[in-house]
Amino acid sequence: MSVWTAARLRQVLDAHDRAGLNALARDLMPTVLAGRAVLLAKRPYFQAGQPSKEDDVQEVLVALFRDDARLLRKFDPAAARAGGDGADDEDAALRRFIIGVAWNVLQRAYTKRRLRWEVLREDLLAADADPGLLRGFARLARVMDLERAIDALAPADQALLAMIYVEEKEQAECCAALGVGENAFQARKSRLLKRLRAILASDEPAGVPRRAHG
Repeated sequence: MSVWTAARLRQVLDAHDRAGLNALARDLMPTVLAGRAVLLAKRPYFQAGQPSKEDDVQEVLVALFRDDARLLRKFDPAAARAGGDGADDEDAALRRFIIGVAWNVLQRAYTKRRLRWEVLREDLLAADADPGLLRGFARLARVMDLERAIDALAPADQALLAMIYVEEKEQAECCAALGVGENAFQARKSRLLKRLRAILASDEPAGVPRRAHG
């Protein structure tokens, strides 16, 4: 992995040299992966959708080099030094900048594609404020239990969960899609949350027979 100063970065970007740009992209890949690892460690619920490492790296690199590398050109070593980086360590400052970009790009992507765990957590708490459920939330945050709990739901419950917590449809949209009134929709949502709470409380294993829920 070679060293990248602000001057070298600018030179390669301005020259539009394919070989130089390819070398830059290759050198940035480990840093992008580091940013991805930090994000998934801090936000483990994003792992529920089993994000692809290769696709994630590609998404960040595309964002960095899009529009004549507009995002990469925002790297300012002077600002990095003001933030506490060493005056002569522009390469390290650049890599910290890339980690921040990777975090932001992937967090936005995951939020669009993944289950909105925070919203589901709030609804579960609102439905049942039993402090014992917090242990279940800790397990869910470890991802395997989230996948297990969702897998244990009936297909109708899975579809409803996706409608509310992945697609984030408004209540009126859900009612129209299901062909039910608001009261019936709220009843279905309440049963869905009750089912999830029951799975958490019982440590029900994945693959158990799914019962029909309407």
